[in-house]
Amino acid sequence: MQINLPLPTIILILYIVYVIFSLIMKKIKFNAENLEELDGEFIFTFIPKIKKQQIYFNINEVKLCVLTRIFIRQGTFKTINFNILLNDGYSLRLKKKRDCLLFLKVCREKKAELYQKILSMIPADMTVILILEKELDNFEQKKI
Repeated sequence: MQINLPLPTIILILYIVYVIFSLIMKKIKFNAENLEELDGEFIFTFIPKIKKQQIYFNINEVKLCVLTRIFIRQGTFKTINFNILLNDGYSLRLKKKRDCLLFLKVCREKKAELYQKILSMIPADMTVILILEKELDNFEQKKI
């Protein structure tokens, strides 16, 4: 049995398969990102392609932290993202709200100068900083 399909049909089928595969991989990648913390030591687990990877770092190894996205709706954060640059050249992105709040909580407790630097980067008035403080307090209460 031999199937002869025209070239545009083959290209269309391959494109549809590619789009479906890329959508599935984005969902897997997003759901697999996780940040764990114990006394200022972090483990960031993620899946860049198919293989699982982990980055271990300490809060003191953070060279720079850049707030890349912030979206506030009805007095709470809907989206908050960070890019973190480490002393050894690694960089990582925190995309989940829970991971970002965990990182900010540890910065506030263990490395106040980095926390103040992050707050100074927020391009808005004091209401955003107050919302951030409120979110962090709520996050700490849920953990306890």
